[in-house]
Amino acid sequence: LNILQQASPRMFLALGVAGLILLAGTDLSIGRMVGMGMTTATIIMHQGPNTGGVFGHVFDFSGLPVVVRMIFALIMCILLCTLFTSIAGCFTAKFKMHPFISTMANMLIIFGLITYATKGVSFGSIDSAIPSMIIPRINGFPTIILWAVAAVIIVWFIWNKTTFGKNLYAVGGNSEAASVSGISVFKVTVGAFVLAGILYGFGSWLECARMFGSGSAAYGQGWETDAIAACVVGGVSFTGGIGKISGVVVGVLI
Repeated sequence: LNILQQASPRMFLALGVAGLILLAGTDLSIGRMVGMGMTTATIIMHQGPNTGGVFGHVFDFSGLPVVVRMIFALIMCILLCTLFTSIAGCFTAKFKMHPFISTMANMLIIFGLITYATKGVSFGSIDSAIPSMIIPRINGFPTIILWAVAAVIIVWFIWNKTTFGKNLYAVGGNSEAASVSGISVFKVTVGAFVLAGILYGFGSWLECARMFGSGSAAYGQGWETDAIAACVVGGVSFTGGIGKISGVVVGVLI
């Protein structure tokens, strides 16, 4: 159960990057996305005034109801992660920049921005009531695992039962053939990056709840290798167009 709890937030990250690897790409900024999401969520869900500032401004969201802060933190995590993945996606799709370069630029920009904004401060713990609301333990069973199961089911459905999913495989297998057959390679590529951003935001929010906060710019360092390795071990091919969700799940657990 301990391993499954630790693997659950990583499941979101692996599912996100799996779509990019399916397009013969990758994402080197995942770890920094987690750091950004953790910092953001901790600042919003912190108990009382924050221990550090953002560009010198100290936030205090403790006046808001707990449920509002939880939802606000989730929305901000998703928005920030999706913003950066969309930028990388546009550069990749429009200017044919390799994802290795566009996501490495993201990685450096995010880490620089968050470190500069927060002066590298760790923002302590979140409100003690929040983790038991997001990921309660039912008879000792950690429900964070159910969040991961839900993510697996949703992404499986997107990959296998939607037009976007079919186009994802087509573009990953042969982008020129897909383009000739009427598929918008630009929309599919940016869509894969946006989906990845949503999953990264959700994963970092869950990790914040699991760790009771402790958000800092340095958190999540090296997590991109965990996520990418999980996909590759699970049979998602770097050549593009080959991979299954079941493989990603097995890869994460390994």
